[in-house]
Parts: sequence; C-alpha cells; structure tokens
Amino acid sequence: MGILSGNPKNEPLHYGEVFGIWSFLFTSQACVAAYQTMLNHAGDGDLKELIHEAITASQEEM
Repeated sequence: MGILSGNPKNEPLHYGEVFGIWSFLFTSQACVAAYQTMLNHAGDGDLKELIHEAITASQEEM
C-alpha cells in the first residue's frame, strides 16, 4: 500500500503514510524553533556550537 510498498507509481500514499510525513515535518520545524530560542539564550560558546549543529542537522533532514 502506498509509496513504501515498492510500487509508488501505481498507488497513492496511504493516509497513515501522509500523517507520518506531516507529523515528522511539524515536529522538525518545532524543534528548529525551540533550538533557535535556546541559541538566543545560551551563553557558553561550546553550547552554542552544539545547538547550531542540531539546527543544521534538523534543517537538512527536512
């Protein structure tokens, strides 16, 4: 059923697959917003670098 079954040309996405994709995207965007808030309030340089890496990784996954 759907794109994950192996034949994505003949079958549309199942509503569960669409829900999973939208849930992942929403969660990723929420995490990026939270990380940016944390970055604005962080004082330690190493912590800022770690948060910036998390933001970059999340944006690449989206």
